[in-house]
Amino acid sequence: MEIQRELYLSQIRDFYHDEEFVKILVGIRRCGKSIIMKQIINELTTSGVKKEKIIYMDFENYENTIY
Repeated sequence: MEIQRELYLSQIRDFYHDEEFVKILVGIRRCGKSIIMKQIINELTTSGVKKEKIIYMDFENYENTIY
């Protein structure tokens, strides 16, 4: 079961389409950053943003490790 984080999403929705800045989601370990990010990606793609325009990197995935 995934909890919808409406409080946090409502605070950052205004920044979704601001193309002047890169947006980075940060926080302590296991606080829900990945869940919120996936919910943002879902909202963006539902509103018509192409997946090719979204960059999501999971650094827990060893394929994304930089040596």
